[in-house]
Amino acid sequence: MNSEFKVALSHDIDRTRKTYQYFTKPLKAIKNGNLKALKNQLYSFFRKNNYWTFQRIIEIENEYAVKSSFYFLNESIKWDIFRPDSYKLALGRYNINSPKIQELIRWLDRNGWEIGVHGSYNSFNSLELLKKEKLTLERIVGHEVIGIRQHYLNLDDSTWSLQYEAGFKYDSSLGFAGSKGFGDRIGFKDNKHLPFYPLNNEFLEIPLVLMDANFLQVENKWEELDRVISLCKKHDAILVINFHNHVFNTREFPGFEEAYIKIIQKCISENGKFFTLGEIYETYSKKV
Repeated sequence: MNSEFKVALSHDIDRTRKTYQYFTKPLKAIKNGNLKALKNQLYSFFRKNNYWTFQRIIEIENEYAVKSSFYFLNESIKWDIFRPDSYKLALGRYNINSPKIQELIRWLDRNGWEIGVHGSYNSFNSLELLKKEKLTLERIVGHEVIGIRQHYLNLDDSTWSLQYEAGFKYDSSLGFAGSKGFGDRIGFKDNKHLPFYPLNNEFLEIPLVLMDANFLQVENKWEELDRVISLCKKHDAILVINFHNHVFNTREFPGFEEAYIKIIQKCISENGKFFTLGEIYETYSKKV
């Protein structure tokens, strides 16, 4: 078994501020009888930028001399008062063209973090949306963007072909989405341990292995992490990790930031070598 293994940290940027969550989350805390969560939610009424946690993410990763991949969302679904299913998808989304978001993206890009597309909810089967979202992000950073992860990990039989046609070089959407209803919440979906070429060309799928909320709900999560690391060493697989930016709000998401730091420390102690997903792609592209 190889003593080293590869780690790729990433962050899906779904939201940068709270909107309707100011009301839904306190109601959920009341429903669950969780007074501590209710207190933390009420506290958030007096704070701005509850989900603007980028400085903290940067501080953590700088402390351990690692870099990650950030996937930015450009959601185009419109809010429809008569369609409740549109509320969560449309309300409170950030404008990727706002000066503040563009400044953040450019700063991350200049300083060694990877920037990729977090494909909007309906883009998984829309070439038009994939092309538009890729071009918009490329105009912001001023160079090619090669990577994508679909929102909600939406995939169907056409997605990879459409991503490739849109000009993407890799995807990282094959993984366990959501935190309910999965027996195996972390690990390799469909036993796909290694990155693979779904189109039999240079386009690469890099499986997602560990999602924040899923990991925090696993009963024996640290034992499960040990198991996954062992699989990575055995198969020369990549431990791809996704922690959304909003979970670094420690009052509203207790334990998440601590878990992220502990995962990094665990990987370092197990001789993990850190890469962005773009760097993983470049490594594999040399083998083609």
